[in-house]
Amino acid sequence: MIKDLMEFGLSEKEAKVYLALLELGMAPAAAIAQTAGVKRPSAYVILDNLMKQGFVSLAQDDNIQQYLATSPDIFLRLAEKRADRENNRHNQIKNLIPELKGLYKENKKKPKVMVFEGIEGLSNALVEGFNTKEKVNRVFTSGENVMKFIPDYIREWTLKRMDLGIELRGIYVDNKASRDLIHTSPSLYKVVFVPPEDYSYPVDMLIADNKIGYFTIEKNKITTVIIEGKEIGLMMRNMFDMAFEEAIRRGGKLETKL
Repeated sequence: MIKDLMEFGLSEKEAKVYLALLELGMAPAAAIAQTAGVKRPSAYVILDNLMKQGFVSLAQDDNIQQYLATSPDIFLRLAEKRADRENNRHNQIKNLIPELKGLYKENKKKPKVMVFEGIEGLSNALVEGFNTKEKVNRVFTSGENVMKFIPDYIREWTLKRMDLGIELRGIYVDNKASRDLIHTSPSLYKVVFVPPEDYSYPVDMLIADNKIGYFTIEKNKITTVIIEGKEIGLMMRNMFDMAFEEAIRRGGKLETKL
């Protein structure tokens, strides 16, 4: 019974004192302490705590302060109250869950990752750059990969980009391939050329709003990875813009036709 009462919330000494008082009926603190096996000073503290919880009441008999145990039915009443509170809490949480899930979906959306293989995959990924509210495509490139594998498609892509009014903002390695690449665009571009000895781009990258595309070519195998995420997109756009301004500050050759 002591363990059961402790699971209900009483301490071990409180359970012993309450059970002792049930046996005694009505008794002074000294008798309760002796029956419960606790020290008399501790018994007063324990009895006071039990009275606050409603398990014990105080009675006067022949000018001697005595204590009475409340009927054990109190545990059933308290258990029912606790069950009611838990049921109400459960219903409140249940009603709140849809709103919490709505917030979770909105703010905790995980980044989406897509992987494409081959030239067709790269072409499809470049088309993703057209889906931009900002109307800006930010590009890191060496020029060599795209001009080697998809020069004709790049020309078509450029004309479509211009038709949609999307500005190209680029950081290009200064070489023949990059120059040929920029000549496919009559206007709507702002590109800074950086020295090839200072910058190496084994991976090309295109940023369009919250989508970042990485294009790698190894042993003539093209792999395209697109990562889409609000926070990642914001960070990469800011990093690109800082790199763009730094490239100009360090003497990169700027070409603009807007």
